[in-house]
Amino acid sequence: MADRSEADIMRQVAWRLLPFLGIGYYVNALDRSNIAVAALTMNRSLGFTAAEYGLGAGAFFWSYILFQVPSNVLLKRYGARRWLSTIILAWALCSAATALVTGVMSFVVVRFLLGVAEAGYFSGVIFFLTCWFPDRYRGRAMGVFYAFAAAAVSTGAPISGNILILHGWLGLQGWQWIFLLEAAPAVLIACAAPFVLRDRPADANWLRPEEREWLQSTLAAEQARSGERQLSPWAALRSAPVILMTAAYLLIGFGVYANVFFLPLMIKDLGFSNLVTSYLSAMPAALGVLGMVLVSRSSDRTGERVWHVTLCTLAAGVGLVLAGVFTGNRIAELGSLCVVGFAISAALPTFWNLPTAYLGPAAAAAGIAVINSVGNIAGYAAPQLVGILRDRTGSYSIALVVVGAMSVVAAGLLPFAGAPVRATQLRRAAV
Repeated sequence: MADRSEADIMRQVAWRLLPFLGIGYYVNALDRSNIAVAALTMNRSLGFTAAEYGLGAGAFFWSYILFQVPSNVLLKRYGARRWLSTIILAWALCSAATALVTGVMSFVVVRFLLGVAEAGYFSGVIFFLTCWFPDRYRGRAMGVFYAFAAAAVSTGAPISGNILILHGWLGLQGWQWIFLLEAAPAVLIACAAPFVLRDRPADANWLRPEEREWLQSTLAAEQARSGERQLSPWAALRSAPVILMTAAYLLIGFGVYANVFFLPLMIKDLGFSNLVTSYLSAMPAALGVLGMVLVSRSSDRTGERVWHVTLCTLAAGVGLVLAGVFTGNRIAELGSLCVVGFAISAALPTFWNLPTAYLGPAAAAAGIAVINSVGNIAGYAAPQLVGILRDRTGSYSIALVVVGAMSVVAAGLLPFAGAPVRATQLRRAAV
């Protein structure tokens, strides 16, 4: 520690872990959301209605919700190196298998299996970051990690759109090539994970002994100061702040997943070609990357979490409502969707500092898994809701207004959920 500041040490830790975990999340997000671009031709090829597509797209979240907590339990038991490697390989195989679907039933089954495989990656990594990054560095780490997912949506749509052009090559349709080619990187990541990841700082042979000791003792001191929050998963679920955070995350999720699964289809309805649609779909997600980095850095610099999340969530809700009001107006609708992309993406990484700040590192695994499990009910319900409203009204207008109103309600809940977080931070600062 004599010749290196703690910022230098954390920078080395960040460069070692975040690019690898982020690339994994990029591929993770790509393999779950590429269905939106594939749907441009897959729905017609397989004869899916919007509601049937929504059923299959949402089936991913049945298992994703059910297996969150068990997966985090297994990660703590077997360690990040083993468990994350297993998760990545499993989702690669399931994603590739989507190319084999022939109807609604097989579509639902393969998406369910993909949810089983992917269930533990996000919550596992969020918990893993609490084991490596002290609180004052964690917001930026989560912002960078989240930014890779937004980058997957912004660059993934054009990539998938260009793969769609391979229609007919080797007898396969373009949407089938999307699933096959975009699953391949996950196999490589799974093979590299055991060599890159370490379960805890004490195992980091790429840090000097005194640096490992400093990082381990800093994290242990934080955990000791949060000893009052040693909650079991069920105790965390019954805690009022966690209930409010879960409700807010659930409502935010409707806006997130309506955007993820239907953005290309909404833009296509404005009269653009498939290729142009794929590029235009990248704009809101690209702004989302910017929002994640800027807001998470601002939150770490000021130490303020609650209002950063609340104001971004409110802006996303208003943007969704305006997109619904101006449906059919190319400039107004696309502009509103860009606001949504920036704001809703900016809210997410900072949001996850709320449960970790309140619960502390020891209870973070339980709290994160519970909030993410219940909150991701939106991943199933949102595609269903949007698909049904689209089929019945012939437009996405009503659906956008509804999910926008949900985000506005979430913004109203967040200050109440965050009040105990601020109190906990004040108590820790006084120690």
